[in-house]
Amino acid sequence: MEEVRIILNQISILTLLGLIGFIAGKTKYLPQNAGIVISRVVVKLTAPFLIFVTLAKREFSIESIASILGVLLLGTLFLLTSFLIGSFGCKILKLEGATANIYKMHSVFGNVIYLAFPLLSSLFGDDGLFYGVVFSIANDTLLWTLGIFLVNKHKKTSIKDNLKHLINGNTMAMCLGLIVLIVKMFLGQSINNIPYVLEVSGFVHDVLNSLGSTTFPLSMLFIGLILSEIKIEKVSDFAKRLHIFVLALFKLIIVPVLALILLSLTGDWIDPVAKHVIVLELAVPCGTIVPALAAEYGSDYRTATENVFVTTVLGILSMPLIVYLMQIMIK
Repeated sequence: MEEVRIILNQISILTLLGLIGFIAGKTKYLPQNAGIVISRVVVKLTAPFLIFVTLAKREFSIESIASILGVLLLGTLFLLTSFLIGSFGCKILKLEGATANIYKMHSVFGNVIYLAFPLLSSLFGDDGLFYGVVFSIANDTLLWTLGIFLVNKHKKTSIKDNLKHLINGNTMAMCLGLIVLIVKMFLGQSINNIPYVLEVSGFVHDVLNSLGSTTFPLSMLFIGLILSEIKIEKVSDFAKRLHIFVLALFKLIIVPVLALILLSLTGDWIDPVAKHVIVLELAVPCGTIVPALAAEYGSDYRTATENVFVTTVLGILSMPLIVYLMQIMIK
């Protein structure tokens, strides 16, 4: 029950931060392109520093390799399963074209950094954030391959051009962080005998960590600004969009519950925190990066933003339920 209380408190904080962004956007207190600027600051600056610091300060052990591989492999498996479920849903709902492709993308890709990272940090501390970064490796690899293919199906873009997106600030931060992690593992305590290593590393950590930690509030301001741009003529219009609520049901409840059941049967070869991270990453609302990609590639931007709006609102209610179930099923 303690984790449920923590997530309710954290969701309340994040919701208020998002509300500040929403009000700032609706009242035009911030300029129209503020969301884009904040998003770029997060993606290109603060998130890479957060990822690097999270990996670099981690004490790596041989025993943790199984959990790391488990998060990578099982995370990828569950994401691909979500894609298959989304594809099946498209056929049942008779969705076609760009709308169907956006539906499939949002079946797979959730708000794994903007929303999940703050929650994981609050619930599980550095361990949760570490496994969250590992999960994001699997997520980002699929996003910039399968995701770009889906959002860009109507255009002729080479696979080589799409794969170039894999080289970005986040992946570079992951690689550098992993290098530091591996060096620390091989050198062990002897690294502390190198002159000034502790002093310099501590100073660098404080600088990068202070900037990286701003990822959380900036992310929620961005989400609020994005939601403020959604045009809602009538609330009743959403009732006509059955596919959004079907997506929300699968994304927020069915897929994470299925993952929860399967992970509860895997035994103790994976760290329980790693299991919690996988489930919670799968349970977050639709990713805000999908509307941005949809706009960039001329896909169905409206449906993408509506998916984000509905699942974010419903996710405030569903995520505490998922955390409660995790407490019962994963020890």
